[in-house]
Amino acid sequence: MRRPSARTAFLVATALALGLPLLGWLGLRGFVGAHGFDTPDVVPPPPTPANLASGRFQRDAAEHFEHILFGRTELLFLKNGIFDLASAGRYHAGFAGHVIQGKDGWLFEKPYLDATFRTNLPICGRRVRSLTRSALGNLRGAFDSVRPGAPVAFVLAPSKAEVLRDKAPDRFLAFGERPEADAVDPEPYRTVRTLLGSADFAVADFSRPDPAAADPRALFPCGGTHWTVALAALAASNALALADPALPRPAPLPPVLAPGPDDPRDRDLAHLLNVPVPYRGGGDLHAHASFPPSPAGAPGPERIYIVGDSFGEQLQAALVRSGLYAASNVVLRFNEIPSAREFRDAATNAAAILFVYSAPSLAGTRLAGTAEALANDLLPTVKPGRRYALGRSPYAMEGAWREEDGGRALVLDPGAEGVLELPLPRVKGPPAAASVLLFDPEGGEVLALPVDPGSVRSGAVLHLPVRAPEDRSLILSAFRLDLR
Repeated sequence: MRRPSARTAFLVATALALGLPLLGWLGLRGFVGAHGFDTPDVVPPPPTPANLASGRFQRDAAEHFEHILFGRTELLFLKNGIFDLASAGRYHAGFAGHVIQGKDGWLFEKPYLDATFRTNLPICGRRVRSLTRSALGNLRGAFDSVRPGAPVAFVLAPSKAEVLRDKAPDRFLAFGERPEADAVDPEPYRTVRTLLGSADFAVADFSRPDPAAADPRALFPCGGTHWTVALAALAASNALALADPALPRPAPLPPVLAPGPDDPRDRDLAHLLNVPVPYRGGGDLHAHASFPPSPAGAPGPERIYIVGDSFGEQLQAALVRSGLYAASNVVLRFNEIPSAREFRDAATNAAAILFVYSAPSLAGTRLAGTAEALANDLLPTVKPGRRYALGRSPYAMEGAWREEDGGRALVLDPGAEGVLELPLPRVKGPPAAASVLLFDPEGGEVLALPVDPGSVRSGAVLHLPVRAPEDRSLILSAFRLDLR
């Protein structure tokens, strides 16, 4: 039999490569489908002037043609497949190149590997450490002012890359690894632990779970981003004991390895790859958390308030599934700073306030920014003569307010009424006269409202009634307090 020519071999290889998307179409077991094939078609709206001006027609038309034609999604699938084959699975193009193939089928996100093996993280710098120390001190002081002995605890969530270093890719072990002395107590956990201790915050440190499970799948999903619900339950129990020993705490039973993810909110990294290779070695079984029946038979009325990053989702799931807390009583605010009104209420009334952060969050400026914003929510600081944006603190308290421009402007429709809650500055004595100036998004003065000089005192909060004119909307974006 005559051997195929190089030209024939090239054509066959090209045809096979172009046929890779068919594997996603067929939905074969073990293959990751190309994103978009299981979504319904989007029919473009009529090309009216309004749809054209808003961009809706152009956007929906592009989605329609991507759905019915061989286009961007399929080419992305093909490109990622070729890139993956060329790198022998060591570095994936899927998910902006941030999904890294580890050993034994373990998948990692690059930010977690960077936080473990890089030495030039922001938190390692003097400026960010100083900002974080100051912000945490301000937050501690704010808690002590509004609720002395507030039940607060920080949870340091673990990093898969840190705990399972033996599963990390060799090139991360070979390049940029921290000195051996730091391997036991690495940045950013060491730095943040010290900063939290100096601010007198209780810390549930799960950066290195102890004791480590014999099967690492009890700690992390093989192809997931976060920790397991079972491990999060242990962290929740530890944190609640630190915040208030009288609170009921989950007592998880040993997790059971079974098919399917235990927590659907954890991202499946394999689905983000868009490559025709499963990369699920050992990852078909997941740790499923289980809890003994609640002795009381019904969840208690205690409210737990959680702020942090996405690792808080498993913490929330553990508290609710333990049967000790009702789903409506475990409030989670992750990757966002809650409104000032909501956080003040939590700081005053919640049974416990838990802050949950993982390595990528701790490695940067998120902890400093969040702590400073929340401290200002509890003890707002306003200097006379300076202009402040409406939206966080101060904020709309009640009434017919609605938001525009991504929350940067508060709007009252014609004739509608609302109340603004504005913090007042700390002054030694009441001024002779005081007024609040309200501004529109263009910087123009909209209203000048007098304020009782006697109400201006340390820590005071002003409730300011506002009414829109009968013939137009009232749009506000900033305020300034003038004292004389």
